[in-house]
Amino acid sequence: MRTALGLLACILAAPSALADPVAYEIDPGHTHVLFAVERFGFADTIGIFPDSEGVIRLDREDPAASSVSARVRTASVWTGLDARDNAVRGSSWLDIATHGEIVFESTQVELLDDVSARVTGNFTLLGVTREETFDVTLNRIGPDVSRGGREGAGFSITGEISRSDYGLDTAMNLVGDRVGIRIEVLAHRVDAQD
Repeated sequence: MRTALGLLACILAAPSALADPVAYEIDPGHTHVLFAVERFGFADTIGIFPDSEGVIRLDREDPAASSVSARVRTASVWTGLDARDNAVRGSSWLDIATHGEIVFESTQVELLDDVSARVTGNFTLLGVTREETFDVTLNRIGPDVSRGGREGAGFSITGEISRSDYGLDTAMNLVGDRVGIRIEVLAHRVDAQD
């Protein structure tokens, strides 16, 4: 797997390697937070949270000291069916009136190779915070022509959580407990003048 750490390895080779950690702001228009959960034993239901934000800090001298802070707005959930979306937003599921965000704050980055890492952190859902680990792959770092050449960093992230760990135990006999997570991230470097 190519990950965030691989991205860091590429940066380490750059002439500007001797620098403070570099902040990259997540671009919500080009970041996709997806989940999949088994429904009735027939197939997985796929959903997406299109409203996300966060900052990735890449430490060029010590990649393992890099970090990420990210959140998604639960009200933005979309599964392709209005009635289901409304139910998922309700008090039996995401309870968006009380819990407007899902939050992840990293606590540890474990480098696996030049482009791969496991990122562990505090994952908060429905007001419950637990430690979760995600596999992160660095796809590319370089100029983004759609942003006038501004430096971009792209990552692919995968993982899985147990919804019952967060008190989300609605319809456990019909809907799976394990929730697969896939996130495709584009983030842009935050410069001093931004």
